[in-house]
Amino acid sequence: MNASPQNIDPIEHEAADWVVRQRQGRLSAREQKAFQRWLAADPLHAAAAERADRAWQATAQLKRLPGYTKPQRPPRPRWFQMPLATGSLVTGLALGCWMQLAPPFWLQALSSDYHTGFGETQQITLADGSQVQLGSHSILNVAYDDQTRLVRLSQGEAVFTPSPVTDQERRPFTVRTAGADITARGTQYLVGVADNREGWVGVLEHQVEVDLAHRELEDAAGSALLDQGKSLRFGPTSGIVPLNVSPDELASWQEGRLVFQRELLADAVARINRFRSGLVMVKGEALRNVQISAVMRLDNLDDALKRLAMQAHARIIDLPGLTVIY
Repeated sequence: MNASPQNIDPIEHEAADWVVRQRQGRLSAREQKAFQRWLAADPLHAAAAERADRAWQATAQLKRLPGYTKPQRPPRPRWFQMPLATGSLVTGLALGCWMQLAPPFWLQALSSDYHTGFGETQQITLADGSQVQLGSHSILNVAYDDQTRLVRLSQGEAVFTPSPVTDQERRPFTVRTAGADITARGTQYLVGVADNREGWVGVLEHQVEVDLAHRELEDAAGSALLDQGKSLRFGPTSGIVPLNVSPDELASWQEGRLVFQRELLADAVARINRFRSGLVMVKGEALRNVQISAVMRLDNLDDALKRLAMQAHARIIDLPGLTVIY
């Protein structure tokens, strides 16, 4: 399933987020009340939540099937490593049910080493002592071997602080995305993943080396050595392009806020969508290209969106699972 988040029904997307957090016991009393209000707001919400809950239950049944092997790698269960030879018919049906009902993010999240929901961050210490601050709605897998310390960021963003290369630890530290490999040189840096194998890198300390993934003949080729205080965007068609946004602004979510300095409204909204359940869209090319500057608190994004629309001399309308700036 290769559908991007933009192709997912926003209601299904939000329902999955609510249900998974509820099933994992991560809803506070206030959030539980908010969930109930969301369910009551529209019959489509309740129907989507029921489908997501059935998907969750179907996955839970896998644990009771013959041939299931208890996962050994904390902190997330790796459902797809289990053998399917025993009880293959029932297992296949349950797995197929999940694939049909669940959005791709949660399908990937179940087999990941680490993942976060909307508005959630996670501090991770890897086996070699490297530190990762995993951002909102992100998925990370660890693939260390004898040659390299490799981590795969398939969605979202994270700030990486690798343990340095020493005489005892000679393996380089590399973050792999669908569009590029980003290798540390004793540094701290942020990596983000967008759609269509695009992404961005910002260096908070020292340097990183960025190498584009060349998978198809028409893909752009190239590499760059990025210095402290610099940012870039990468993609298979655009190649490597410098960004005017500073690494500190890109990583401002670590402090519970988003900082925008003369950014296009479309780009600002794309960043906001990574921290908020429900999709925000900007209608009209002229409005998408309006430059804005703002500081937003992550715990009050709804109000911040209204102020952002006012700054752009636009209006805002809230629909179930969708907010439109026009």
